[in-house]
Amino acid sequence: MRQVLIALLPALGTMFWLFGYTVLLQLLLSSITALLAEALCLWLRKRPIKVHLFDLSALITAALLALAIPTIAPWWISVSGTLFAIIIAKQVYGGLGYNPFNPAMAGYVFLLISFPQQMTAWQSPFLFLPLSDSLQLIFSGHLVIDGLSSATILDHIKTQLSLGLSLTGIQSSALFGNIAGKGWELISLAYLLGGLWLLYRKVISSHIPVAVLSGLAIPTSI
Repeated sequence: MRQVLIALLPALGTMFWLFGYTVLLQLLLSSITALLAEALCLWLRKRPIKVHLFDLSALITAALLALAIPTIAPWWISVSGTLFAIIIAKQVYGGLGYNPFNPAMAGYVFLLISFPQQMTAWQSPFLFLPLSDSLQLIFSGHLVIDGLSSATILDHIKTQLSLGLSLTGIQSSALFGNIAGKGWELISLAYLLGGLWLLYRKVISSHIPVAVLSGLAIPTSI
């Protein structure tokens, strides 16, 4: 479990460079919520709390979810998604090793279905807000700054295609930029680096990532 957290450090560092303190605040919110929810469920189930908390699985769930949601999402997005992930997607099924779905991704899907508006508003890359503004934005939702939020790459492509533009023309637009698509491709590379670390440490085998990437690449190339 520790190696998985280490593998997430490149993505965390890249997102902090792109988005600032809001990333760390989402991670802190999700981590605290995950540990409290895990401890409560273990207590209700009369399971040893300390042993299960120190297996780091709750923190991995928190980190995966925190890095997946928009950095400027309201605090209750992070909290509710983490509660669903830990309580419903993990503990209801019996805890670590018994859950049929990845708890973090189950929480992410829950948030997408329940709060689509909040889950599609992303902070513009390289708009580094001070800590005080980041706190105000996440906990009050009120902060007037031009260019604060932006569409995701997929949202932008969908909108531009509906206007009759070609994919080549869309990819040459300013949103994609000259520096790794305004940061989005850097995040993907950071996750790739984390995956290579897990392969190097023999935490995972190559079968699943190769299958997933092939499943994406082959239909895209057709």
